[in-house]
Amino acid sequence: MQQLTKLLSFISYPICLRLLPAAFAFMLVSCGGGGPTPTYTVGGTVSGLTSGSLVLKNNNGDDLTINANSTSFTFATALASGSAYAVTAGTRPGRLACDITNNTGTISGSNVTNVTITCIAPVYVANVGPTVSMYASNATTGILTALTTPSVATGGSSNYSIAVNPAGTFAYVTNGIANTVSMYAINANTGLLTALTTPTVASGPFPISIAVNPAGTFAYAANYNSNTVSMYAINATTGILTALSTPTVAAGSSPNSIAFNSAGTVAYVTNLGSSTVSMYAINATTGILTALTTPSIATGSGPISIAVNPAGTFAYAANYNSNTVSMYAIDAGTGILTPLTTPTIATGTRPRSITVNPAGTFAYVANLGGGTVSMYAINATTGILTALSTPTVAAGTDPIAVAVNPAGTFAYVANSTSGNLSMYAINATTGILTALSTPTLANVSNPVAIAFK
Repeated sequence: MQQLTKLLSFISYPICLRLLPAAFAFMLVSCGGGGPTPTYTVGGTVSGLTSGSLVLKNNNGDDLTINANSTSFTFATALASGSAYAVTAGTRPGRLACDITNNTGTISGSNVTNVTITCIAPVYVANVGPTVSMYASNATTGILTALTTPSVATGGSSNYSIAVNPAGTFAYVTNGIANTVSMYAINANTGLLTALTTPTVASGPFPISIAVNPAGTFAYAANYNSNTVSMYAINATTGILTALSTPTVAAGSSPNSIAFNSAGTVAYVTNLGSSTVSMYAINATTGILTALTTPSIATGSGPISIAVNPAGTFAYAANYNSNTVSMYAIDAGTGILTPLTTPTIATGTRPRSITVNPAGTFAYVANLGGGTVSMYAINATTGILTALSTPTVAAGTDPIAVAVNPAGTFAYVANSTSGNLSMYAINATTGILTALSTPTLANVSNPVAIAFK
């Protein structure tokens, strides 16, 4: 009996490392399990996440933040074999479209490593012919490549302007001859535009320009033939524009371009026919524009485009008829423009578009008549433009619009008559534009405006 008791004590030890006599083999079941159940991780690769961050979810939880320039990821929570996984995106970077593939399945005895995240930087080009061309910009080379669906129809011809809301979720195109604005959703995965359920909204006669305020709550269209600005609220969920209770406000003669101060409290409209810039306060609640105490300021002849530096301290108007840029300081309190001590600077022939890079250090002007882009440094203190050591760079025939990507690394010019896009790298130190290895890209027809997601 004593020997049996000792033997039972021996085999009840938690880890059974010794062989038992055959007579007691039936008692092996009491030795217990073979360790914890194996688990496996879910992860994959990332490409093109050049800015911002992307929040991923697995099975609608286990949030994982992936930062810019990451190339791989692995969720913290491991799963047992036989468990389902479903990787989806939570918060996305506003300027990029990020597609997730190989993102669902069942764990099968090994780590999952083939979930693929591919991000692109979409670029949209409005064409006078009734389309918008859609591209992705290569983060390294800057070269544009057409998306899988290369273009989308608009609501009419003479599409001279396109604007994207700050969140990168909706886009708007003016249809000049149709007197409407086309409205689109931007697909978060692919960057493709899709017409909203209400595809267009009425504007005034010949809307030639549209802009969205920095908060993304209101949109404004300059109506060239009625000397007015149409005002809209933007539905945060659907993106649909709705005319404000006061649907229009008077502008000068032939209003052509709209810009805002950085705070989004003041709007500026260039008036081609009256050679002025109209200045308005923006009601933060209603979005309605009200003329400032100084309602307008003189420019050179035929101001056709206006840009404000990112700090909201200086504004620049390209004067189509006088081949100059008018330069202004912006009053921090009132938003009123005041000419700088050097009020103008020369451009090429018939300057049609002006833009300021995201750092606020350089400005670029597309010269429609000269087939060039003028390049300037911006004095951080005075705001005065100075021509770069290389003052111009060649573009195509009749360059009508110039735009700098949100990273400030590349510039693109729409050449309306040659029907193509010029593509440039921006030297971060000098600001000089250099044609890319592929210097131009054929477009659908008559490109006239450029916008980025």
